[in-house]
Amino acid sequence: MRAKNYWLNLTLNNMIVKNPKTSKKLILKLLAEKPPAQGGTLIHLTKNILKKRSAILKLAKKYQTPFYLFDQKEAKKSILEFKQAFKKYLPDIQIYYAMKSNHHPLLVKEVIKHGFNVDVSSGRELELALKLGAKKMVFSGPAKSEAELKLAIKHRNKLIIHLDSFGELKRLGKLLKRGEQINAGVRIITKYHGHWSKFGIPLADLKKFWLESKKYPGIKLHGIQSHMSFNQTALPYQNMIKEISGYLKNNFNYEMLAEIKFFDFGGGYYPSAIEADFPWELEQGRLVKIAAEHFDKMPEFTGKYYVTKSATPDEFAKGISQALKKYFEPVVKCQYFCEPGRIISNNSLHMVNRVVDIKNKTNAIMDGAINMLGVWEKYEDVYCPLVNLTHPDLKEIKFTFYGSLCTPYDIWGYYCYAKKISEGDVIILPFQGAYTYVFANEFIKPVPPTYILK
Repeated sequence: MRAKNYWLNLTLNNMIVKNPKTSKKLILKLLAEKPPAQGGTLIHLTKNILKKRSAILKLAKKYQTPFYLFDQKEAKKSILEFKQAFKKYLPDIQIYYAMKSNHHPLLVKEVIKHGFNVDVSSGRELELALKLGAKKMVFSGPAKSEAELKLAIKHRNKLIIHLDSFGELKRLGKLLKRGEQINAGVRIITKYHGHWSKFGIPLADLKKFWLESKKYPGIKLHGIQSHMSFNQTALPYQNMIKEISGYLKNNFNYEMLAEIKFFDFGGGYYPSAIEADFPWELEQGRLVKIAAEHFDKMPEFTGKYYVTKSATPDEFAKGISQALKKYFEPVVKCQYFCEPGRIISNNSLHMVNRVVDIKNKTNAIMDGAINMLGVWEKYEDVYCPLVNLTHPDLKEIKFTFYGSLCTPYDIWGYYCYAKKISEGDVIILPFQGAYTYVFANEFIKPVPPTYILK
């Protein structure tokens, strides 16, 4: 959503300079479009975390806040739900957890314990996965360095390397010594990939790449990977599978098709109802906000936030398996891989803070800060429920929570499930394990410790 808005604004700004009349028509057309339904609340997350209230408060009494809380039961629940859904429709599928969504050792160990393999995107992740006990990995990521390629060769008995370009194919081929062999896949992009087109090679070049790999006897090119993200239904996967299947049917001969041992259709399964967009994060709202700020006005919106809803793991698995059976299997018989990340990691981690200062009737500062998720202003635009565990309530009050960093953009949110807000209250931001901890850094404040909620 944020990337889409950025390019929308950039495009409109350019058009305003070149063609004001056309730009005005497009803006008016956009503003006239109906926004997505507000779609209720995220109170189910609040109810869930309040069941754990007593245990969390005990930890907050024992340990100094802020801290991360690894929720072992929630992690296991997400792992098993995804695994059971995909094994139901694709019994032989190999599941590779995308550790870029959360590389916390407690979570990585948990997914390995439950039979997942690991998807790594760098040499750093590869070394960490090995240290945590991973026995089987796929190594993705663009622009792999020579050191990373050598590391992959060193551990070639435990991984498949997904090649990202013709140049990477050549560099890997030259690094392999006589007698060394490594299993590989090639990442491809289709017409449906949008800004994900920075990765891999165009589908139209797949045959050329496949034949080019024959120059390097040490590279055993056995499969195809194609990944896109932020998917809310199975439709993007179905479209991708249909396009790839058609290409293979028309461009690969029998011998080449027989060489394909796996198809990795990636990750990008967006969890349902775990966060929401504020009105100013929608395309129409962003334009209104820009105009209001230009004239030093405060924009007014009717809706509080718009909940992001997605398919269930079962619905994702069913839709993908239907497309594979209809389009892919008549052309190629092979094993399937997938790379879930966010849908596994999101519910595994909570962030626990404490109110330090009450600034006025509607503002407070907490001891935790957004360096816990990297210095990027996520919660200015994305809504996730804040819950007061000291004075809980199932009704939200409007209250802005800031973090303790020396920057005005250190914001946790604008609403809280609470009866009241007092200094010393324990505030939790629940179910925020995806793409938060991995971005944490020591900007002004140290990265907090992690404790286990069993």
